[in-house]
Amino acid sequence: MKVEMIYLSQEDVIRCGGMSMDKAIDDLEEVFRLYDKGDYILPGKIVMKRPEPNAEETTGRINAMPGYIGGRFNMPGIKWIGSGPQNPFKYGLPRGSAVIVLNDPETKVPIAIMDGTLISTIRTGAVTGVCAKYMAPSRSKTVGLFGAGPQCKTQLMALKASLPQLEKAYVYDLSRERTERFAAEMSQKLNMDVQAASDRLATIESGDILVTATTATEPIIHGAEIKKGVCVAHLGNNEVDEELILRADKVVIDDWETDKHRMGDTMAYMFRNGKIDDSRIDASVSDLVAGRKSGRDNDDQLTYTCSVGLGLYDVAIAARVYQYAKENGIGQKLKLWDEPIMV
Repeated sequence: MKVEMIYLSQEDVIRCGGMSMDKAIDDLEEVFRLYDKGDYILPGKIVMKRPEPNAEETTGRINAMPGYIGGRFNMPGIKWIGSGPQNPFKYGLPRGSAVIVLNDPETKVPIAIMDGTLISTIRTGAVTGVCAKYMAPSRSKTVGLFGAGPQCKTQLMALKASLPQLEKAYVYDLSRERTERFAAEMSQKLNMDVQAASDRLATIESGDILVTATTATEPIIHGAEIKKGVCVAHLGNNEVDEELILRADKVVIDDWETDKHRMGDTMAYMFRNGKIDDSRIDASVSDLVAGRKSGRDNDDQLTYTCSVGLGLYDVAIAARVYQYAKENGIGQKLKLWDEPIMV
């Protein structure tokens, strides 16, 4: 029996709706509902990196992220993603570059291979968008962003999609040129006021929601600097200090067991060192989506969320992209074989 799969370039993925933040947020809310029901398979994330301290921020890493998500997706797959922190500066490449492979849920043969770089960036933003629905203060008007790279772009896209009342964003980056370029681009893209912040503290003070997406090896947000009534979304490894996590009224994570296994961020380090235990986690994102727990009880609470990132997110969005490509004849067919040599 002849077996073919579809190859989708980044341009193909965009044609198939891969950049739609509204659809990505909808996909991920459904993923969290299915996660809550147990309709998924999630093997451990494999992280390949050098053993030196802070290797992820210096020499980088490669992750293998497999998963199966059921429901309307009914799709197994895997994301293979490399992260080179110096790529944007030395080579003009994205920090993260990925491919996603999908397999037929019945026969298990590969049915698609596609660019995962865009999907990975979009889905990480979408997770924050989902969290913000439940954790941001109701009066939220402003966002403070740390990092002027592609990831903060999709973070802001997702926040604006989830909280259309947002009016202004401030962005801070070590490169003033990158910061100003980011502000000009995103102001036009989202039709909102995005400004280059003058310094780190000004960014902290400006936001009802604070997002960190940097390669920082030391905390850039300290608990003592954060006022109550703010939502902090932490994406990097070491961007917040321990005091912030201890001060937070609500701590939410997508998958605490995966975070402890990966051992790559402030909260996981605190657990390893005996400074917190499992009781510090107030809820998972799936708890919020299922309505079982609240992400915020009032607008005076300090809320904190950390996303480990699960292969389920990538597989779900890739499944939607693949279905559109299949129905609309998009992509290049790649033959595996006409007849298998060994059966």
